[in-house]
Amino acid sequence: MKIKSLKESEKEHLIKVLEITHWDLAKSSRLLKISLQQLKSKLTIYGIKKPGSQ
Repeated sequence: MKIKSLKESEKEHLIKVLEITHWDLAKSSRLLKISLQQLKSKLTIYGIKKPGSQ
């Protein structure tokens, strides 16, 4: 069993929340209890982009 790093786990969690909220960033940030600015920063850091966007 491979143990994931904290960064890998956080990235997966962010993606899961975004999928649940249909990529509504405001709703996702509220669920995650972080600011919208923090969420956008994490998306940039992890290279997470909405499917179908470039």
